[in-house]
Amino acid sequence: MLVRKLTPQEHYRAHLVQAVAFEGNCDYQKEKEEAEKQAEQGAPQRADTWMWGSFSDDESVLYGCMNIRQYSCHFDGGEVFMGGVGGVASLPQYRRNGAIRATITAALQDMYEKGFAFSFLYPFSTQYYRKFGYEVGAQAYRWTLPLSDLPGQDVGGTVEQLLPGDSTQPLLDIYREFYRDYNLAAHRAVFEEELEKENLINQQRYIFVWRDETGKARSFLICHKKQEAEGAVMDCTNDFPMRNGLLFLDARALQGLFYFIKTAFPAYYQKIRFTVPGAIPLASMVGENNTAHCQLFFNTMIRAVNVQKVLSSCRCKGSGTLCMRITDATLPQNDGVWRVHFAPGEANRVEATQEEPDVTMTVNDFSALIAGARGAEDIPWMPRVQVHHAGAPLKQVFYRKPCYIMDLF
Repeated sequence: MLVRKLTPQEHYRAHLVQAVAFEGNCDYQKEKEEAEKQAEQGAPQRADTWMWGSFSDDESVLYGCMNIRQYSCHFDGGEVFMGGVGGVASLPQYRRNGAIRATITAALQDMYEKGFAFSFLYPFSTQYYRKFGYEVGAQAYRWTLPLSDLPGQDVGGTVEQLLPGDSTQPLLDIYREFYRDYNLAAHRAVFEEELEKENLINQQRYIFVWRDETGKARSFLICHKKQEAEGAVMDCTNDFPMRNGLLFLDARALQGLFYFIKTAFPAYYQKIRFTVPGAIPLASMVGENNTAHCQLFFNTMIRAVNVQKVLSSCRCKGSGTLCMRITDATLPQNDGVWRVHFAPGEANRVEATQEEPDVTMTVNDFSALIAGARGAEDIPWMPRVQVHHAGAPLKQVFYRKPCYIMDLF
């Protein structure tokens, strides 16, 4: 079996595999002809995106494939690279032959060599991707609220609708301010590329921005009507089929949106649905919790690609030294005992050591702990983590932090 990156002119082969695996559409012949034209013209590949594949030895058959996209993201007040994994697919007749394992291993090794700190993905199975070092990320909540139960207080401010051709800069400004302290949130040059290209009116999608009395944009919603058995839902969820959203900088900004929705749309929608990171407590803002529906889910799976880089970049509390044994079957560069010394005003000192560890954990558990999706208080409920020294400064290194990834790919 041969594993390598595909050239841009070979992407049509991967699109066919993905269409079969996900039961989607692919105009194979058209894409093949377009690829041949691009090859003649020497079309360049995007610098932040790669496609990996596993082939038969003569490369006549593409067994499986996956996409990697490079992101620059927040981490403990700094900036690191993170690789988004998507489009993992294999042809049915070639499954269970190690093709995907070989592809993911090669892609992770490439990320390590490129200096990536983290990787993330949206799993079809958490157990499957745990085999490669990924672990479920931070909690999030998906709320579904009757419009009649939204707060009805007018907090002032104004609402404007963004129409096709209008600048989406207000959305980007709100995104950047909201997520500036969230680990793993991607840095964005534009809010969402698709909003710059598509006619949302023709899709029956609408954008509204709430501004305070100074004119500053402080919250927005992107919505689409979804018909359900109990009535029409104003769907603001950000998902693969439709990238909508609802984001706010504080409680008043959310109240401003709620008041607008409650007064402008009661004849058109019965409910609103939106998602918030798990750290945001909305129960007290909901008028009648008995009629509300709140679904807990996990925001992606995350993985530390380079343990030494992550430990060098993490923000610890106070001063101390912690030795940890990390087991990583996919990236042996991470496997071993790591000693991190930290102190206020100093850069973390990280080195491989032969010392006895204070704690032993898989790279899966390390990833969730160091990103802030878990904290030291969760360790008793993490069966693969073994604490060897009760006095070790675990709470100074592993503590809960805002952590959320909004990007889809």
